[in-house]
Amino acid sequence: MPSSDKYKDKNGFFNRPLLLSSTGMFLDGYSLTIIAFAIILINPYFRLNALESGLIIASIVFGSIIGALSIGYFSDIFGRKSVYILNMAIFVVSGIISAFSVNFLMLFFSRFILGVAVGADYPVSNSYIAETAPETLRGKHLSFAGLSFGLGSIFSSLTAAALFPFGPEMWRLMLGIGVIPAFIVMLLRISMPESERWINAKKLKNEFKKNKLYIEGMFSKAHIKNTVLYSFIWFLYDVGAYGIGLLIPLIFKKSGLISNEDNALITSLILLTGIASSFAGLLEIDKIGRKKIQLAGFAGMGAALFFIPFANGTISGLAIVVFIAEIFNSLASLTVGIFPAELSHTSFRSSAYGFSAMAGKIGAVCGVLIMTYFVKENKDLGYYLVATLMFAAFFLSFFLPETKKKSLI
Repeated sequence: MPSSDKYKDKNGFFNRPLLLSSTGMFLDGYSLTIIAFAIILINPYFRLNALESGLIIASIVFGSIIGALSIGYFSDIFGRKSVYILNMAIFVVSGIISAFSVNFLMLFFSRFILGVAVGADYPVSNSYIAETAPETLRGKHLSFAGLSFGLGSIFSSLTAAALFPFGPEMWRLMLGIGVIPAFIVMLLRISMPESERWINAKKLKNEFKKNKLYIEGMFSKAHIKNTVLYSFIWFLYDVGAYGIGLLIPLIFKKSGLISNEDNALITSLILLTGIASSFAGLLEIDKIGRKKIQLAGFAGMGAALFFIPFANGTISGLAIVVFIAEIFNSLASLTVGIFPAELSHTSFRSSAYGFSAMAGKIGAVCGVLIMTYFVKENKDLGYYLVATLMFAAFFLSFFLPETKKKSLI
């Protein structure tokens, strides 16, 4: 059967589309977070100033903005499968170049192109998962993709801990090690079927002008409220998730109380705690709904981030507060990507998801650049600012409709 339906299993959880999509998200998580450790070695290697350091950290996020919006749109036009394969090919090539970079510009632009591939994976993977998952398991399937992203983050910290002792050149291996599994995933995606929902929607879409459907679909009277809400909430979330998350190693390093190896290990434990929280949320998301989990996540993130400045005196106090922040961050991370996947129409789902992910990545850039400055300058104002934004996201989440047991359109 040449349809993605043959992979559906109403009695089971795992299927091939889910596993290959989630593997891609795992690699995205690794690629986005490994730079937080690699930059510790890259800073003295290339003698970067604060601006250059922030730009290297944010480079992949800059690229993901372009990838999420433009390639998400192409996925609605040309199909999920073709974009699936192309973005992994870009991932492989740019990953190799970044590992062999010889200066700041080469590293920045290769990481930027890698970000295009990472950004593309957000709308395409989640659209594909939503369109192939059984309705009763759709929340768990979409949550598992987010969980895979977190697992990639943990793998990045463990990899960094293992490589730090081998010297200042190890940043190259940190950045390049993901190329091998990415190449394997690219080959396996060739045999994946096209989404049957997309094929059916394409037949209807051909009756309209593509741009008209794209623009009026997301921003029509029926959809504009949800589009703006879930996109702005994702923007706010990524300000905090990336602004704090990508700088955890730097936050610990600035304390002056910890070695690089211990830094990576503590960060691994923090991320592992987040994975456990994500898994608990995943098990319950189709029962208690997306909205309650998101509200809890933002409330906890805001409270924890507000207290970070008060814990900066000791490494144990700082670690405990960051642990708590990560627990609630992992809950919000499960849901911010589910709302655009479940509230948008199949004919523009990937485009709408890409638009929302783009908003998130703009927030990520803002968060990284702002918090890089505040952390390097030892200023506490950044934590209070991000905490306030998390409380704003908490308030706005009340206006989103619950999508539990909601059929896709």
